[in-house]
Amino acid sequence: MASLLIAAPILLTLTLLVSGLAKLGARQGTEDAMTSLRLPLRPFHRSVASVLPVLEIVLALVLWVPFVPLQVMVAVLVALLMVTYLLIIGRALTWDEVVECSCFGTLASPTVSRTTLGRNVVLSALGLLAVAAAASGMMTRALVQEPLALVGLGVALLMAVALTVLAIGGTTPGTDEPAESWTARPGAASGPAHAELPDSEEVEEVEEVEEVEDTDDEELLDYERDRTPAGVLQRPDGSLITLRQLTAQQAALLLFASEGCGPCERVLDQTPRWIEDLSPYMQVKPVFSRPLDQLRERTRERVGEHALHDLQFSARESLGGRGAPSAVLIGADGLLAGGPVTGGSTVIEFVEEIREQLRGAQSDGELPVTDG
Repeated sequence: MASLLIAAPILLTLTLLVSGLAKLGARQGTEDAMTSLRLPLRPFHRSVASVLPVLEIVLALVLWVPFVPLQVMVAVLVALLMVTYLLIIGRALTWDEVVECSCFGTLASPTVSRTTLGRNVVLSALGLLAVAAAASGMMTRALVQEPLALVGLGVALLMAVALTVLAIGGTTPGTDEPAESWTARPGAASGPAHAELPDSEEVEEVEEVEEVEDTDDEELLDYERDRTPAGVLQRPDGSLITLRQLTAQQAALLLFASEGCGPCERVLDQTPRWIEDLSPYMQVKPVFSRPLDQLRERTRERVGEHALHDLQFSARESLGGRGAPSAVLIGADGLLAGGPVTGGSTVIEFVEEIREQLRGAQSDGELPVTDG
């Protein structure tokens, strides 16, 4: 029993250190996770995302200051933190949509599942055992009387955890990067009531290619634009429209999003501005897998009547999209003009690149300057 009690705060210390250090470099991921988990006081999410990793690291270290009252207080705080995480995860599992939590920053699988719940149950139990270990004075005695034995136990537990992770094949981190990144090309918006986008910088090839000495040969590596697939979307009035019909007269920027997803919410926050700025040159269409009449009020306020319904993800999959948020630009010439790209930051960068190209074309006199 004594070994179990002393092992509990050691395991919690390792967990808090790993979690805090991982979150330090992933503040945006933590903020997105708070949004995905529907935590209240969203304006304060950024501040909490900055403070939380520091708090976890401080708690992990102060827990071992050899002063019983302080250890008890910190152990209680750690236990409350673990129970809070447990309640948040348990609540998320009651929703229909899949939620990503980023509990360990960029480490571990971000998707909330029963495994996530089980992990948090164990951590909560360890938190209670840590309180008992601190209150009994066992932690202080171990630090003062047997520090080498305590260090040895910590190293042994660390190695056991590492071996367990390796045995199950490591972690499966989420990513905000696209599996494949394409860039808007000339003629992306060819057709009536449109603009022709200027050339953009070449995109690096994902797979390694043989060295090309002549720069003209590098341009041959440029991707070939694919024909617009025969995907189908549903309009607000319930009628169906194919991707080719949608872009018969004007190019369309499709933004695939899912309500409640942190990165998707970031994209949706930018959507009203994109609609205003890009509408003279192309359609901007937020696309949801949920029926439009079931969208939340806040979502409807941002997307207005521009939203489309993607039944069973058919359009997104036909375009090669691999998740949400993602974006693709379809030209009015029957060909894909850019994308798909996946991930909150990547989608925002993709759209900003399109806007920058349009601004460049306006500066060069190739496009009229609009009030938007």
